[in-house]
Amino acid sequence: MAALILEGVALYSEDLERARTFYRDLLGLPLLLEQEHVLHFDAGSARLAIYRYPTEDEPRAPEGFLMFAVDDLAAAYEDLRSRGVEFLGPPTVRPYGRVAYLHDPEGHELGIIEEPRKGTDAYRRVAPLVDRLDRVRGRARP
Repeated sequence: MAALILEGVALYSEDLERARTFYRDLLGLPLLLEQEHVLHFDAGSARLAIYRYPTEDEPRAPEGFLMFAVDDLAAAYEDLRSRGVEFLGPPTVRPYGRVAYLHDPEGHELGIIEEPRKGTDAYRRVAPLVDRLDRVRGRARP
């Protein structure tokens, strides 16, 4: 069975500046990475991502989604499919890693992600996020 670790929770905001002020300045969460369309905060055992809503290029449920990290997406994908999980599509490569998406029985969106390895271009784009997950797991990745 694939070992899943809750890597992140994603929420949506129509005002990222207001969200940054609330989560960083009022709640005191460290801001890991800020991009035009998303803010990533270190929320201890999970990463909190606040995306601009509505999104233009990828439709998402307005309530957000959960991301689970795995070491080997291909193996996890095949394992979960063999147990009856229906994915929305095959694993795809994104600038932040390899991902596959599915819905739970209530229609909530879940993502399974294999984070990029150190030394890759993808890692350089999202290094604070990968490094945070490694700290939570208590290990360094090659």
